[in-house]
Amino acid sequence: MSPRPGLRVALGLSALMLVHHFVLWAWTAFHRGFPLLQGLERWDSAHYDTLVTQGYVSPLWAFLPLYPLAVVRPVYALLGGAVPPQVLGCVLSTALLLAFVVWVGRWDASRETASPLAPRTVWGWFFFLFSPASFALHSHHTEALFLLLSFGALASAWTGRFGWTALFAGLCVLTRNQGVFVAVVAALLLAERAEPGRKLVRFAGLGALSLAAYGGLMVFEWLSSGDPLAHLHAQESWSHAGSAWEALRTLWYGNPWQVARGWPLLRGILCALVLVASVALFRRSRPLFLYGVLSVAVMLPQGDFHNAFRFGAVLFPMLFWLGDWVASRPALLRWTVALLTLWLNHRVTHGFVIGVWAY
Repeated sequence: MSPRPGLRVALGLSALMLVHHFVLWAWTAFHRGFPLLQGLERWDSAHYDTLVTQGYVSPLWAFLPLYPLAVVRPVYALLGGAVPPQVLGCVLSTALLLAFVVWVGRWDASRETASPLAPRTVWGWFFFLFSPASFALHSHHTEALFLLLSFGALASAWTGRFGWTALFAGLCVLTRNQGVFVAVVAALLLAERAEPGRKLVRFAGLGALSLAAYGGLMVFEWLSSGDPLAHLHAQESWSHAGSAWEALRTLWYGNPWQVARGWPLLRGILCALVLVASVALFRRSRPLFLYGVLSVAVMLPQGDFHNAFRFGAVLFPMLFWLGDWVASRPALLRWTVALLTLWLNHRVTHGFVIGVWAY
């Protein structure tokens, strides 16, 4: 197995990924004859543009408020609207991603024993930074913010710091739907590390504070739209499986609308790899195993793996484990997998800027 990577290595790989993606986007925009700013506001990025510049309008309640309203919008207003929101989102998200890399590198270096929250090899960093939709980690999306907050919650829980865990978990709840899973997993991690008589107290205490954060979200939506569950009701228009059986059949492409080839198949393979990594982490951390399983299971009610690349981009413990596992394989397998990973990352990143569904 390769030696434990230093922070410089992680930052170097991050820089390579960023240069690759932005050069690819700039060249594609120039070659195809459309403005780069147009390419940077595809799909959800365009929705976040609207949230930053206009606030909530139906049906944008499906997107939670912390990233667009509390992170990007104040900076946008401070600059007088001079910087396009998609550019500002790229800058802020890139800074948040680099903050995550630095935090993981320094946090891991300060610990005597290895933790599944940090990679043990360069390959662990590689698989995380070049996961299929890693472009979302430095573009106008919530991923980088959620990544930083979720690591803060899980790392704080891992070291038994209740206050910081509660803060980060509560902010996760306001960022993405997966934030609820982070709050549950963080509460379980805290309970594991508490004294026998305080396990339930810590679990219930964090649960109550996370629930309070969710309650704050409901109050905000009620005061703003008259509907305390506006974000859930707005998502009802998204594609859904018609029954629990159809949701379950998603796992083996058993629904008639599913296609087991091309991008849909690759998304399913990524989900399978996340599940394999989650099972492998079971012995080291049962709560992290649960995090991986829940993050895959939440996609099943859609009846397809439409968002698998994007959901997988923030599952850093599973991606770290996959890279560390590959690091111990024969060189031919390692480099073959690395080339396939780079190819897929390149194709998905290119797909986003030309308007192909790349999530």
